[in-house]
Amino acid sequence: MTTATSPTTAHVIGRIAASLLGGYAFTWGVTTLGITGLVALGVDYHEAHTVLMLLAFLVFLVAFVWAFAARSLARVWLVLGLGGLCMTGAAWLLQQQLI
Repeated sequence: MTTATSPTTAHVIGRIAASLLGGYAFTWGVTTLGITGLVALGVDYHEAHTVLMLLAFLVFLVAFVWAFAARSLARVWLVLGLGGLCMTGAAWLLQQQLI
């Protein structure tokens, strides 16, 4: 039988920071890549923006909850932070091709 240990204050603060900052970065990446991708496919910018902004609420909610549910805090930071950065970079590169 394993004994559960209570999380440290630093661990809880890390989870909160990951959920807020990492969740924001990930949501930003999804939104920018989605808008740019839809515009590249011929969808009007304002329609793509509206759809992705509505979807962003759900993406942030899932990222926020997952940040607390995941086993590894390092994995949370890696997926949310690095994923958001990569998606934003991909959106920027795609936008450069459209201009």
